Amino acid sequence: MRAIRTVLALMLPALFAGCASIPSAVDGELGADPPTPSQVRANPAAYEGMSVRWGGQIATVVNKPQTTVIEVVSRELTRTGRPRETDSSYGRFVAVIPGFLDPAIYRTGRALTVFGTVDGVETRKVGDYDYPHPRVAVVGQHLWERRPDPPPAYRDPWMYHDPWHRPWYYDPWYPYGRHRYW
Repeated sequence: MRAIRTVLALMLPALFAGCASIPSAVDGELGADPPTPSQVRANPAAYEGMSVRWGGQIATVVNKPQTTVIEVVSRELTRTGRPRETDSSYGRFVAVIPGFLDPAIYRTGRALTVFGTVDGVETRKVGDYDYPHPRVAVVGQHLWERRPDPPPAYRDPWMYHDPWHRPWYYDPWYPYGRHRYW
């Protein structure tokens, strides 16, 4: 019995480790302490040419003759490389991807993760504000599937047909259960 427990204790983590993997397109070798877009914006010369894995929500897509330039609102990445859906941000960055990407597929709001090297900082307008965007020369990119909408909240089908529960008047016992007399 003890041997079975030992084998399971050694095998289960190995089995589940494969479940949370980074997509191969953005799985590259990073340095010991990869910078965030805000760190690169503060000191671009120090991080020039460093490998980074950044992600976030697409803000704009512009196709040029040889490349596609995507402006991304940066987000923290999960351990699988997917951008978190939070209100916090590291700022914006520009991903320069070789070739053509369809703006109907890579549209505003979609989650994107890129892997590449820092290629300087360029100033772009965000509204009327001149905002410095770190630039990434992309080697690999992964567009994440849209997450399904959450299911609607559960509604009790008997809520308005139950003789002991009438939600149209104040019932002080309601938080403790629907059938207070049972």
